[in-house]
Amino acid sequence: MRVTTSKSKNSESFYITRSYVGANGKTTSTTVRKLGSLKYLSDMLGTDRDGVMVWAKEQARIET
Repeated sequence: MRVTTSKSKNSESFYITRSYVGANGKTTSTTVRKLGSLKYLSDMLGTDRDGVMVWAKEQARIET
């Protein structure tokens, strides 16, 4: 499991994704859980982007 981000013009979202090799032999990934936007998580955790990333990586470790 790993943390991925998706950036748009006005926001950034955090996701937990899982990569695997499919039946056809190609590597693919799927979203396991959406953690939330940077603004939402920053307000909830009371920290900046770096703190949110640390928290998100811990959540990915727990999912594994």
